[in-house]
Amino acid sequence: MPKPKIYDAIIIGSGASGGMAAKELTERGMEVLVLEAGPPVNPERDLSSHRWPYESMYRGFGAPGWKDQDQWMQATASEFSRQFYVKDTEHPYTTDPGKPFLWVRARIVGGKTLHWGRMSYRLSDLDFKAATHDGFGDDWPISYQELAPYYDKAEEFIGVSGSRDGLPNLPDGNFQPPMKLNCGEQLLRKGAQKTRRHGIPMRVAMLTAPPKPWMKKRARCHYCGNCGDGCDVGAMFNSLTSTLPVAEATGRMTLQTNAIVRHVIVDTNTGKAKGVAFVDRVTREEREEFAKVIVLAASTLESTRIMLNSKSRQHPNGLGNSSGKLGRYLMDHFGGIFISGYFNVLAARDPVNEDGKTSGLLVPRFRNIDKDTKQQRFVRGYGFECGSGSREFPAFTKNAELTPGFGSEFKKRVRHYYSTPVSMTVRAEMLPRFENYAEIDPDGVVDAWGIPVLKIRCQYSDNEREMARDSIETMQEIMKAAGAEVVSMGTRMSAPGRIIHELGTARMGNDRKTSVLNKFNQSWDVKNLFVIDGAAFVTCANQNPTLTILALTMRACDYIADRHKAGDL
Repeated sequence: MPKPKIYDAIIIGSGASGGMAAKELTERGMEVLVLEAGPPVNPERDLSSHRWPYESMYRGFGAPGWKDQDQWMQATASEFSRQFYVKDTEHPYTTDPGKPFLWVRARIVGGKTLHWGRMSYRLSDLDFKAATHDGFGDDWPISYQELAPYYDKAEEFIGVSGSRDGLPNLPDGNFQPPMKLNCGEQLLRKGAQKTRRHGIPMRVAMLTAPPKPWMKKRARCHYCGNCGDGCDVGAMFNSLTSTLPVAEATGRMTLQTNAIVRHVIVDTNTGKAKGVAFVDRVTREEREEFAKVIVLAASTLESTRIMLNSKSRQHPNGLGNSSGKLGRYLMDHFGGIFISGYFNVLAARDPVNEDGKTSGLLVPRFRNIDKDTKQQRFVRGYGFECGSGSREFPAFTKNAELTPGFGSEFKKRVRHYYSTPVSMTVRAEMLPRFENYAEIDPDGVVDAWGIPVLKIRCQYSDNEREMARDSIETMQEIMKAAGAEVVSMGTRMSAPGRIIHELGTARMGNDRKTSVLNKFNQSWDVKNLFVIDGAAFVTCANQNPTLTILALTMRACDYIADRHKAGDL
């Protein structure tokens, strides 16, 4: 039999971190195999950002009951984007009764970058050194200064629109012009300023300037407003139009789709990783591929699942788990706390295309930044994602008190209020706690391909609950200062996982006894194994994590390429 091909690296996952790793490693001369668990994308079939609701029998909402049958855990899937998400019937996981965790997953080339929220914020040393600041938990093994050059590179490559605001806890970056705030967002920003909080345009990975030379499959945003259905012009950053084409152009990337990874293969003599065992999603054929370096970029919980399933004589508790910390310190941001209302001063004005920019106003963190903003009831902080203006589906029409009746009078009231809605929702930090964790289900539950699944145990603490209470009070204060009429509030925190920012479970650190990875995303136990997705996070901050994942990936890939060239892996 011929000897199996040995790649320089196998990358598991083609989303944000996997796509970036493919680009970085191939540009550094390494030959890589990218394994993606889902199918390839057919742009004409799968990307529907220019499809109008009236073209569908169900106006974009899907046939009655479809979510309950197939994708009840895939909270953000719609009729137009459901092909990006897994079927829950095929991909189970377990939780304890009454303690839910909402695991939203994408298995398709490009992963969740096909429909992500695009918000791209840097972390600061308030986040990287949070334990030094407030005494809870552990610091990251890196500082902002170490990651800043990679933030620069990531922003330059993906294209981030935003404004330079001079906030030390939310560092400025390398930005394209910001998307302008609409009238309601301007009013809300003035309300925030009156209460001594900042309001800034959201920083989003969407091109607002002409594409750079390397953006060959991308175009400037034309404000169609349907980013979550798959951007068919490449204005928003995703692997499909950004990183994977660059890697492919080097001639050093092989992309294998429908490859569901079972486990990492370990060399019985050295204990090092030597390959990957996977099953074809469609044919059920079992296969193996081999490489000098294995890079896990399958998403936080899936990468952890693969490592926990990769048991061997040398790694009896899972690959890279000598510390016993693999699967521990699971985090997600929480939401669910919101407030909505109306700017009556904007009533009855002529509507404009305000939902085309799919951006809005951010009120950055303002609690526990310094001694003047210290809050006694909780540590860390939160911010607000805010929006205003006309929308394709005016949700307020369901409010019987505001828009009663039917017929011509109903239509007049809808038009009267159409341009007035305003809303705020919280994005808050969850503390990393040992008791929040994922493990292989002890009762032997498997997925549709016979691979053991995770059991997830994750709950909020009093710290998060106190933060939620404080955020409700603050939102009311800002809305009142802005002159808005409040008509509804949400006071129930979202289930863990719902914000789709699951982080932790394979944290990096300076001590191999208390962490899974070192400061370069490298396993302490297996020197040729790297975990580059959100699993590496030590804290979750309250900022969206993808930009930091990309920066960490670039940094890790520099290290991998250098060590590979030196023959040290």
